[in-house]
Amino acid sequence: MPKNIEEFMDCFEVTENGSLVFNGRRYVFTTGLLVALSLFAIPKERYGNSFRPFLRRALVSYGRKRALREEEYGVKGALERYLAENYLTGFGRTELVEFSDSRVVVRVYGSLYGEEAGRYIRDRGMKPEPVCVMGYVVEGILNYFAEKEGKPLFLSREVKCKAMGDEYCEFLLERGA
Repeated sequence: MPKNIEEFMDCFEVTENGSLVFNGRRYVFTTGLLVALSLFAIPKERYGNSFRPFLRRALVSYGRKRALREEEYGVKGALERYLAENYLTGFGRTELVEFSDSRVVVRVYGSLYGEEAGRYIRDRGMKPEPVCVMGYVVEGILNYFAEKEGKPLFLSREVKCKAMGDEYCEFLLERGA
């Protein structure tokens, strides 16, 4: 994971066909609204909250796959690498507020997802609610290591969200919660 802007810029490549590649993976630039619409707003309007368990399962699984890929860094290192990547790719400044054996707290300041989904919710007259999904990926990372160590699993809750008017998004992860 890049440690500064120079290392970050060195990770980019533009291919002959115009694709943007970062660390060997192809990316597409899009507005934050499109991300918020596709992951939250449109499924919520069409299916109510019935889509949330499927989204959660997919993102927890993604977190586990990340942890497997970054196992050599240990649980805290793998988590910090994920948070740094989110920050470097524009999803908001992340902070690991608390990290203990039974409780982890993560904050996102300027959450792209929370801001855009919140704006969409307000514009549509929908009831504000926590919408961010980063906690599910963090849950997957933590639970990969918890299972390896034979410890109880973590469960993530978003306790503050920009979409609800909070100053930042905050995820509380506790074992067996």
